[in-house]
Amino acid sequence: MTDQWDRTGEPLVLHVIPTPLARGAQREARALADELDAPGLRTHRVLCIFDGPTEVEPDLTLGIADGDAAGTGYNWRAVPQLRKALARLDPVCVVAHGGEPLKYLVPAMAGHRRPLAYYAIGTYGASAGRSAQVAMWRRLLTRVDVVAAEGDEVAEECTRLLGVPADKVTMTPNGRDPAVFRPRPDLRTDNLPVVAFVGALTEGKRPDRFVEAVAALRYRGRAFRAILIGDGLLRSKIEGPAAEADIELLGSRSDVAELLGSADIMVFPSRPQGEGMPGVLIEGGLAGLPIVATDVPGVRTVIDDGTTGFIVDPEDLDGMVAHLARLIDDAELRQAMGRAARERCTEYFSIEAVGALWLRVLTPLLPPGTGTPT
Repeated sequence: MTDQWDRTGEPLVLHVIPTPLARGAQREARALADELDAPGLRTHRVLCIFDGPTEVEPDLTLGIADGDAAGTGYNWRAVPQLRKALARLDPVCVVAHGGEPLKYLVPAMAGHRRPLAYYAIGTYGASAGRSAQVAMWRRLLTRVDVVAAEGDEVAEECTRLLGVPADKVTMTPNGRDPAVFRPRPDLRTDNLPVVAFVGALTEGKRPDRFVEAVAALRYRGRAFRAILIGDGLLRSKIEGPAAEADIELLGSRSDVAELLGSADIMVFPSRPQGEGMPGVLIEGGLAGLPIVATDVPGVRTVIDDGTTGFIVDPEDLDGMVAHLARLIDDAELRQAMGRAARERCTEYFSIEAVGALWLRVLTPLLPPGTGTPT
């Protein structure tokens, strides 16, 4: 295990992520640990299980190869290494950021009882119809002391589908730092409106729908730049159509905040399955972007339809294109919506506001007398 941090003797709250890729759960774990950390009172640190491109900087990493196992399989080698790390670090509380860390933490913590919080970051979607998978998650969640659900739909599914008692589930939304995600007009390179997609290039995130929408706007004669930020299995499938629609494929980037800050409009075309409260919507809102989004779990919590963006049915491509065309054509409208989006996201989804909610979640799990940052 590689370690970039020396213990100070303070009680350790350990936040566990699967990989150091700059995905929503990993970025939030890093931001949350930094927000909650207060020297001399409590120490929050991030541990990463698998190796990979370091887009989010963990404090500790097991350095296990085969990061592809995260999300697609199970690497049993991770369990004994994680168990050794927990024995060495002896945290007073562990937070599993998502289902991937949870499925390794539960067996690794067997026989050594310590408080475990689970940050539920999405709905189970297609897995809900698979009795074996549901049974597995129900068993895992019996070992959890509290579930912090990132959205109302996630909280409801945890109780209805997975059998978690309602008094163990609390809604704790995504949070981002308004000082990091902010409008950056100083980074603009031209006067054309910039329309952005940010997400993994997977079936669920539907980058192909973004390509379709851009192509339709080009056909209607709209002038704008289109950028697609992210990488994944669908890249080869969309490269040709994206080139025809004049979309810049930027790949996975570490400067997402800067790219969003210099954009004008965000498109979020996801399918309903698997979403909980997409953090990228908060990032876009803080960057001052109106967002045209599909009506999936968590979207209506972040976006005020008609005020900070537009929400369309997941299959309504024409509606998505119409709203995008309106925003491209009307600079005053998109600027007014962008200002409203930043105000809303700063008030409800700043890392400071969300950190206060997390303190209420974690404090009952900590030993008596453990200090609470103010």
